[in-house]
Amino acid sequence: MIPRACRRLAEVDFPIAVVSRHAAREKSIRHGHPSTLHLWWARRPLASSRAVLLALLLPDPGDAACPAAFRARAPEILSAVRQPPAGAAELRKALLWFIGSFADWNMAADRTYLRVARELVRAAHPDEAPLVVDPFAGGGSIPLEALRLGCEAFASDLNPVACLILKVMLEDIPRRGPGLADELRRVGGEIKAAAEKELADLYPPDPDGATPIAYLWARTVRCEAPRCGAEIPLLRSFWLCRKAKRRRALQPKVVRNPGGGGGMSPSRGSSRRPTVTCGPARWRGRRRPACVAKSSCRRNGCASNLRGSAAEPTWSSTTPAGAAAARA
Repeated sequence: MIPRACRRLAEVDFPIAVVSRHAAREKSIRHGHPSTLHLWWARRPLASSRAVLLALLLPDPGDAACPAAFRARAPEILSAVRQPPAGAAELRKALLWFIGSFADWNMAADRTYLRVARELVRAAHPDEAPLVVDPFAGGGSIPLEALRLGCEAFASDLNPVACLILKVMLEDIPRRGPGLADELRRVGGEIKAAAEKELADLYPPDPDGATPIAYLWARTVRCEAPRCGAEIPLLRSFWLCRKAKRRRALQPKVVRNPGGGGGMSPSRGSSRRPTVTCGPARWRGRRRPACVAKSSCRRNGCASNLRGSAAEPTWSSTTPAGAAAARA
């Protein structure tokens, strides 16, 4: 047991620059990372959690109150990954080097580094494994790294979603292993098949055989232009995707007036503050809005005439690259 008078290694020094680089790199890692289990905001990086825990669990070998047994055992343990240090000052540098190196994602599951880290913790706490308590664990980075270092961990959270993430990651996966993933796929397949059967009438297949996966919902207002009366969805933009290789936009068409609607700008949409546009048309050789009802949004809204709609018979939605792309 570390005496209370002995300072922990984190109180003396810490490899901030090295750990920060590993934590920043961890954001781009997906394969095998716990963040792929469930998205959680403010998830703490595993690299910094692992490094800080280890620095807090180990004593400063340069402190006068540091246990002599740890000073004698630590160089022997570190000899598995580097040249054994000589003296308290060199031992401190070696421990800091190991903490920075172990923060690397590629070393997190390395058997040699895992064994060295756990033996260092046991050398600092020979009587029993330390208990790490995190009452607001969130995504579970701190308790997960505590278990990695061979500690006992207690984790909880006020959010039931976080509690479910913690239970699956810290209890179910270690106990059941790959079998849990196979069971999850089986149950998920059964739920998916039952949902498809129950909701089939709400998502009928298109003439080309494609099945829609979502509907675009918008409020609508009726065009006030003479001889029109079409119901216009209030959309600020018709873009679905603006990536360089996947530019997809809705192409509105007024069904009552097949000539209207063509050529509308995807970026403009149909609504700009109080003005609603019902498709452009040709006028004296120039393109102009065919139906423009100024201030109709505010007036119709006060009169409770704005409707919510996911599919209107007076409008159809396609994309310049084909209707199937609109469902992506």
